[in-house]
Amino acid sequence: MITQGTKAYSYIRFSSPEQANGDSYRRQRAAAETYCMQNGLELVRSEAYSFFDRGRSAYKGKHLDDTGQLARFLSFVEDGTIEAGSLLIVESLDRLSREHVRDALPRFLDLLKADIQIYTASDNKLYTKDYNEIDIVVSILQMSRAHSESSLKGERVSKAWQQKQNDARLTKKPLGHACPYWLKLEGGKYVAVSERVQVVNRIFRLATSGHGHRAIAKLLNADNVPIFGSLKRNKTGLWGSSSTGKILSNRAVIGEYQPTGLVDGKRAKLGEPVLDFFPAVIDEDLFFEAQSARSTRNVSKATKSSANFNVWQGLAKCSMCGESMHLVNKGRPPKGGKYLRCYGSSKGRCTNMQVELGRSERAFMEILAKVDSLSLVQDSQAKIQKEISKIDLQLAKIKKRQAEIESQILEINDDLPSFVMQAALRVDQESKTLKAQRNELKRDSQREKILNKEDFFSRLDLLTFEGRAKANYLLKALKVKVQIERQEDKVCYAIEVEGVLTFVMEQVSGKIDFYPYTGELTELLRSQGDDGAFAEMHSAMVTRVFDLLALMKERQRIQDMLNNPGVPIKF
Repeated sequence: MITQGTKAYSYIRFSSPEQANGDSYRRQRAAAETYCMQNGLELVRSEAYSFFDRGRSAYKGKHLDDTGQLARFLSFVEDGTIEAGSLLIVESLDRLSREHVRDALPRFLDLLKADIQIYTASDNKLYTKDYNEIDIVVSILQMSRAHSESSLKGERVSKAWQQKQNDARLTKKPLGHACPYWLKLEGGKYVAVSERVQVVNRIFRLATSGHGHRAIAKLLNADNVPIFGSLKRNKTGLWGSSSTGKILSNRAVIGEYQPTGLVDGKRAKLGEPVLDFFPAVIDEDLFFEAQSARSTRNVSKATKSSANFNVWQGLAKCSMCGESMHLVNKGRPPKGGKYLRCYGSSKGRCTNMQVELGRSERAFMEILAKVDSLSLVQDSQAKIQKEISKIDLQLAKIKKRQAEIESQILEINDDLPSFVMQAALRVDQESKTLKAQRNELKRDSQREKILNKEDFFSRLDLLTFEGRAKANYLLKALKVKVQIERQEDKVCYAIEVEGVLTFVMEQVSGKIDFYPYTGELTELLRSQGDDGAFAEMHSAMVTRVFDLLALMKERQRIQDMLNNPGVPIKF
């Protein structure tokens, strides 16, 4: 029996966004308020005792995990915060649980044993600690019905969705209104939403020009570009780094549909993607160019873009201690200016001197002229580099697949099934074919060299953010690393390409001397008219450069082993 003044608590739950858009919350809240008013009960309204699970499935017990509000109510009962004799109001027992009866019933009885009364508004039923057998039978029937309905509904939805995925794969039949935000279903087919397609294209072009997810979101917000989706899902109405990142990684922009489903309770890809399912809204070359730029940013740990992009970002290392060379701004000239400074020297651990940024960028241009950087100013080279980037991404995907197959092989104790061997051979052949294509493209790019250096410099864009970022990302893609050391008025640059020392530059004021380490580079220097700048490198400097490079490689080897504790360190 409920007495006046009993404290009542309302628990409200609904499991889908559609229910949020409807009347579910208002209906459940109003029922609790009406019951309390009719029975002279105190409905606790403070936020600390508000128990409301939006979008929580009771069928899977998600409302009972560590973040669920019902779990919080149960913990308050256990620690005495909610006193014995209190009342819990729910719309029906299925709001408490749609789990199997064997899981739901003990929890229900534990609440009653703790002298927590439970009122269900839908059938005007009050459950107390003085329950009888009929009460228990009714509650079991309620819970059993709720679980069966949820199970049947989930099975029907799953089968219906599987059939839609099969139709999509076999006949490319549209999935219904479930489609990317830049498309809509019209006349039984997907069509592009022009204003949103323009936004998608802008996002990809910003990515290829060096902008990261966060920087792209800021630019869209600054220009008041409307977000995709409803304001009910994104209450801020602003673009975020996650939303731009998802668009950049979504292959639906080039027409692909990847069926997914739950595997062991986790969402996973189901089979190969369906090609040409959606209308493509961006060029495939632009998609892969953006992926290449994103990959380069990830490898170099670039997390933000400044208004004036640092061309040395992720490329320059101190030749004395191996730390990165960072950009520092000391104010306006003549007393201030921008410099490259060793991170170790800023902490007092290195004696390397800082280098004027403008002076170093003159050396940066020379480095571009000595490597495969024609793609920055020449369309044919740009196309070759795009093709190479596409192949690199495919090779990375194949490498991941090879690792998965190797893992499967290790788990098999008996004879290897034939399909595993066939898959391994097929993936290996794909890898060899792609590598051969990549080598051919590299040979094509080598056929053209930068012979007219002045013409190259005149067309090189190191003024705009986009131009500087592209030059930086190209050198990263070519696996260029530069060791920098300043000795009074002289700055030395040791240039490695794919881990091999290729040449060294000495810069004194406006003059640069070159010391090539390969015959190919020697010929290129002569063809560019730089043979007059050759110089005899002092043997002491040669020894110092090689010693420093060897030391840095050893440091990296040890660091790699420390990052893999399962691998024994060998000296």
